[in-house]
Amino acid sequence: MATKDKKDKVIAAQQLYERQKSIRQQSSIHAPDIICCDIKTPENIGSIFRVADAAGSHKIILLNSRDDILEHKKIKKISRNSTHIACESLPLDQYHSQQSMIAIELTEKSTSVFTCQLPQACAFVIGNERQGVDRNLLQQCEYAVHIPMYGVNGSMNVSHALAIVLYEWHRQYTRNEVDI
Repeated sequence: MATKDKKDKVIAAQQLYERQKSIRQQSSIHAPDIICCDIKTPENIGSIFRVADAAGSHKIILLNSRDDILEHKKIKKISRNSTHIACESLPLDQYHSQQSMIAIELTEKSTSVFTCQLPQACAFVIGNERQGVDRNLLQQCEYAVHIPMYGVNGSMNVSHALAIVLYEWHRQYTRNEVDI
């Protein structure tokens, strides 16, 4: 807890860069891959890249996306240089996962992300902004997790939901690894 007699300062850009470089070098755990099914808006894709980078994910898979979506200028602007993350784009019917998939989706059987033990080795699946995770892809997932909502809305932006789940995954697996 900060004391009142010391003024707190924002970390300067170069200090922040060195701090993040040190964290990347110390970390031995990589965050889960992200599977995005039918995400339509470039703003959401840009945010997903930025969240993936912040959380330490190494791969994003775009299923059923427009071929030219990654060239959209809004993605580059919003992602803030996070497009270095490996990205694969394919039709949904050509995708076959080699890893355990966990859907981030409110379903009849989903569990609160805060009450379940997430697998250490997995990929998180997010779906379309309106319809959610494709039914066929949802059937391939080990299970679904949801984020409890306390307001009037029953859902939140897909990139925000992804951020919450990725950081809950980190809380479960990396809490003592790096002093952030």
